[in-house]
Amino acid sequence: MTGNLQIKSGTFYAVLNYKDKNGKRKQKWICLNLPEKNNKRKAEQRLSELLAENEGTAYIEPAKILFCDYVKQWVEASKDNVQVTTYDNYVYMLNRHIYPYFKSANLPLNKITPSVIQKYYADKLTEGLSPNTVIKHHAIIRTTLQQAYKAKLVKENAADLVEKPKRTKYHGNFYNAAEMNALLAVAKGSTIETPVFLAAYFGLRRSEIIGLCWDAIDFTSKTLTVRHKVVSPKKDGKMTIKATDDLKTQSSYRVLLLDDALLAYLKAVKAQQSYNRERNGNCHNHEYDDYVCVNEMGDLLNPDYVTSAFEKIIRNNGLKSIRFHDLRHSCASLLLALGYSMKDIQEWLGHSNYQTTANLYSHIDPKNKQNMIQGLSNALTI
Repeated sequence: MTGNLQIKSGTFYAVLNYKDKNGKRKQKWICLNLPEKNNKRKAEQRLSELLAENEGTAYIEPAKILFCDYVKQWVEASKDNVQVTTYDNYVYMLNRHIYPYFKSANLPLNKITPSVIQKYYADKLTEGLSPNTVIKHHAIIRTTLQQAYKAKLVKENAADLVEKPKRTKYHGNFYNAAEMNALLAVAKGSTIETPVFLAAYFGLRRSEIIGLCWDAIDFTSKTLTVRHKVVSPKKDGKMTIKATDDLKTQSSYRVLLLDDALLAYLKAVKAQQSYNRERNGNCHNHEYDDYVCVNEMGDLLNPDYVTSAFEKIIRNNGLKSIRFHDLRHSCASLLLALGYSMKDIQEWLGHSNYQTTANLYSHIDPKNKQNMIQGLSNALTI
C-alpha cells in the first residue's frame, strides 16, 4: 500500500492506494479532520500511522507522478507553514530552476536517484548559481523526497545520498564610520533618508524598517520596539505589500534604547509628517498614518523602492558600492570597532543565536585582533 496527502476544501486527506482481492487497483480518500493551516506535520504522522495499520495490504507501484509535479505540490502545501518571503523564494526557485529542469527530463518520482540529483546540482553550478543557492535547492528537493519516503512512494530519500555543495561564507562590503557619515549626509533630504538612518543606527532589516510604526517608539521611556514588519511578496506574478507581526525569529522581537539626539530626529520626522497631512488635505493617503516610513503624500515606502533608490544614491554620489542590507552589517562592524561584544551585537541585531553573529562578524573584530597582537608583543622579544 502507498499513500500521499491531499488538500480538499482546506482540509487534509490521506489518499491510500491499494489492490483489492481481484488485483484491481483502488484508491481510498480518508478525511483526517485536520485544517490545512499549521497541521502538515500532524497530517504526515497520521498518514504514516494509516500506512502502518495496513502494512499487510498488497503493495502497488505508485502512479507515475512526475517529480516536478510532486515538488510543485509540496511547495504549494508549504505556503501556510513558512514565512511569506520564504514561500516567495520557494516559488521562484521552483519556477525558475527546479520545475523546468525536471519537467524537461520527464522523470517520475520513483526514478529520482542520487546521480540524477547530483547532476542537477552540477548543472546549476555550471550555469553560474552560487553553492549557497544550490544548497537552498537541495533543501527543497530533500524535504520533498522525505515526504515521498514517509508516504512509501519511494524506497529511500535519494537526496540523503548526495554530496551537496560546500557553503561559502559571506563577506560583504561594510562602511566604516567615515563612510557611514558620508552616506547619511548625501541621503539627507531624499525620499529614503529615514530608512537609511534607521538601518545605520539600529541595524534593522529592511522589512523591520518599513514596518516600524509610531506606537513602537516610546518618547517618554526612550525606547524603540521591533515587533512588526512589511514585506513585498509576489502574487500572480505581481509585487504586493504585506504587513505582519510575524517576524523572522523570536529573537527578532527586541527593544532598543534611544538617546536624546535620536529622539530629536524621530520627533522631527513625526512633525514633518503632521505638516504634510495638513498641507495635502484630501489628497493625503491616511491609510499609513501609523507608519514611520512614508512619503510626502502618506504612501508607505515600497521595500523594493528603498533598495533601488539606495543603489541610485550610492552610484550618483560615487560612494563605495554596498547593498542596503549591508547597512545592517555596517552597524555591527561599527559596534565591534567600538568594543561591544558579539553577545551585545547579537541582541541588538535580533539574531536567533550567538553562532550566527559570530560567523558573520568574527573576521572583522578589530578589538580582539589588537588585543591578541599586543599580548604577543608583550610576551615575545624581537
